[in-house]
Amino acid sequence: MSIAQAISSAMSGLTATARGTETVAANLANAMTPGYARRETVVSAQTQGGAGGVRVDGIARIVNATLLNESRIASSASNEARVISAFQGAMETRIGLPGEPAALSTALSDFQTALASAATRPDDEIRLTQLASAASALAGRLNGASDAVQAARGAAQTAIAADIETLNASLARVAYLNTRIAALDADGTDASTLRDERQVAIDRIAGIVPVQEVAREGGKVALFTAGGAVLLDGNLPATFGFQGDGQVTADQSLGAGLNLPTFNGKPLEEGQMKLFAGGSLSAQFEIRDQLAPQMQTELDALAMDLRDRLQAANGDEVFVDPIGGDPVGIAGRIALNPLADTRASGNPAWLRDGFGGGPANAAGDGSRIGGMIAALEDAADPAGSAGLSGRATLADRFGTVEARVSTRRIEAEGDLAIRQSRVETISGSLLADGVDTDAEMQKLLQYEQSYAANARVLVAIDEMLDQILRM
Repeated sequence: MSIAQAISSAMSGLTATARGTETVAANLANAMTPGYARRETVVSAQTQGGAGGVRVDGIARIVNATLLNESRIASSASNEARVISAFQGAMETRIGLPGEPAALSTALSDFQTALASAATRPDDEIRLTQLASAASALAGRLNGASDAVQAARGAAQTAIAADIETLNASLARVAYLNTRIAALDADGTDASTLRDERQVAIDRIAGIVPVQEVAREGGKVALFTAGGAVLLDGNLPATFGFQGDGQVTADQSLGAGLNLPTFNGKPLEEGQMKLFAGGSLSAQFEIRDQLAPQMQTELDALAMDLRDRLQAANGDEVFVDPIGGDPVGIAGRIALNPLADTRASGNPAWLRDGFGGGPANAAGDGSRIGGMIAALEDAADPAGSAGLSGRATLADRFGTVEARVSTRRIEAEGDLAIRQSRVETISGSLLADGVDTDAEMQKLLQYEQSYAANARVLVAIDEMLDQILRM
């Protein structure tokens, strides 16, 4: 080997060592950066023209595409379960469990206790006032639960609009990065940083709808939902649209005040939504159009049962619906008859004497109050269409609804735990395939040894040339 070849070989080794050291430093610095993929310096033997040494062919970005797609699908499923679990947990908190101070059944129990107390002393104005207060509290508890359900629907609608906006922005960003990456690859420039950014954007999309990435020529990628909808395949991304106010009322339903999104300018039908099922977007629609209306139907059934039982007992409207007509949303409107509501300057004696001819001046008897007690404790058929079957007392009806809410919360949390466990398992595999700081430090030691070896070659050549020049 000639001196020139030795110098060339040593210099190429130093160059490769410097690039390798830079790659290791970047890996260590970005080990915890979201979307960052491990880099490796790609080198090959340099033999052209008889020269020895190594040639740096580029920087390879190491990604397990199959594992990454599985991670995104699992992340979408986990997001969906998280949104639903949060809703079910909020509903259980609002409806309450038997024995809890804020539970619906506790308000009913307090009302029944006040009825029993007033029945023993119907002449006691304090007990009648307490009865009116308990009745108002029970109606207020139903109103609050109904309001919470509609607030959850409104929050879901707002979240849908936010998801649609994020989806459009992220798809546009991926399309732009596709173009930039293709241009850099054509120039032979390293585009790993842009690929990292693109991965972060796709991960963001995956939280909203389950997405699969397919490689295309020129470093580009195509995106499809797990259901088969094309999100991006080429230069133009798909576009979503959505219209909806942040406030939703009980009488609104899909097609009656509530809409589905548009896809590339065309309204989606209910059956087409399965193309985008599996992420936070579908979970918000499920809350708005299915889970929350189901909860509202059950609350309406309890409110109607309460109203109808007491009306059937004495022919009096103890609890009234100010609007009347459509029973949908009655739980949010039911109230104590204003004639007996002390908060509306009413007289609680109406509860004792009936609402036909007005409260009597005499103390009266407790027969009407006793009739209310019997009506609440009677095993009657259910009201409404909430799927409450069989004959039962009103307390049993309240307990059944509370049990349903609790069961749904437990099931939702169990589903979330299973899906989150899958996310953690796949994430562990991705981390194992990513930056290993111990392995990177070993590479750094190897590069240090390589640098020292190439440097010794140059020192030896320098000494040799000095000897020649002194001759």
